[in-house]
Amino acid sequence: MKLWPFSKKNADPAGDGNLFYQQHIIERHISEHQKQLRVTAAMAAGMRIAEGVASLPITVGTVKFDNLGRAIKTPVREGDLTERLTISPNDWMTPAEFVEHMTMWAAFKGVGRAYIDRGYKGRIRALIPVNDGATTVRRDYATGKVWYDCTVPGLGFMRGLTRRDFIEVTAPRWQDIEGLNVTREIDRVLRLALTLEDRQLDDGSKKAVPGYITTEQQLSQASATMVRDALKDKLPGTPIFDSGTKYNSIVATQAEMKLLETRRFIIEEVARAYGIHPIFLAHDAAGQSLTRIADAMDYHVTITLGPWVKRWEQAIRFSMLDPGQYVDFDETQFYRMDLTARADYAAKALGNNAAWETPNGILEWLGKNPVAGGDALPVAKQTGITTK
Repeated sequence: MKLWPFSKKNADPAGDGNLFYQQHIIERHISEHQKQLRVTAAMAAGMRIAEGVASLPITVGTVKFDNLGRAIKTPVREGDLTERLTISPNDWMTPAEFVEHMTMWAAFKGVGRAYIDRGYKGRIRALIPVNDGATTVRRDYATGKVWYDCTVPGLGFMRGLTRRDFIEVTAPRWQDIEGLNVTREIDRVLRLALTLEDRQLDDGSKKAVPGYITTEQQLSQASATMVRDALKDKLPGTPIFDSGTKYNSIVATQAEMKLLETRRFIIEEVARAYGIHPIFLAHDAAGQSLTRIADAMDYHVTITLGPWVKRWEQAIRFSMLDPGQYVDFDETQFYRMDLTARADYAAKALGNNAAWETPNGILEWLGKNPVAGGDALPVAKQTGITTK
């Protein structure tokens, strides 16, 4: 007797067939290269965003409010929620790989989506990415509700899911059920970049001539062969002309210089589209110096990563958290400072007048173990002159 699959929400009875199709047809087919991944600047922009978000430590826990309405957060270091977000989202990905994968899809295709595989009493067993085009989002205009039909690897085809069955991270939305596909919107810029990069590859494969050699005397066939053989390893493809012994370098033409300017312009356009500072794409950013990397990092954290961090936190809160729980991506990871700046911050944070950090808080920030009695704020010592 075959038991009904209660663990699958609206599972397709032909799940085995769909699983075969998913694993042997979709996952193994040879697809064409994604356009954004073939353009160096676009690929770098997506990687900087994905790697930046994935490098932020994730903390989940409970939150309560005191009688003045101030939030009191208590991190939780164990449980399936903590394990899925900070240890092992599934059986084959690390947390950093999972966040990078989802963010790359959101940045390039408009949405990164992972199915939340829930078991008994809602226990989260795995977070399974479904970013292969196997998800269809449909709206019931009579009720206004939105439903998801999805093929989940290992589980088969499911109908009638809702957004709470997924972690769904999207780019800014033009339509309310679809993230903006930035790659599609800047298609002309990416096509031009591909054309220029293909031209550069063609020029490289042709081994463009760096110059030519002339001589005042007429060379015999044997002499010309000897000179050619002597130069073939040092100056391959260099032509030799009789009359005038000198070497002339062929410099870039005006058209080639314009080509270089166009490539720089494309980097700026890609940076503008993906919301990343050009300096993070190895661009000189209009002559700006890397000595001001701290300012560029402020821009990167605030303008580029900030919105993505907010989307991630709210996506997790929407689908996975109860009202008394919170999730936090720690952006201060990027503000490690040098040793002098750290010491100055620690001294002020533990200051006698108005301390706002505990000794153990500073030790944790520095990556060191806590000490006994270090969880209380330092108390200011009152000193003064007494008179009899």
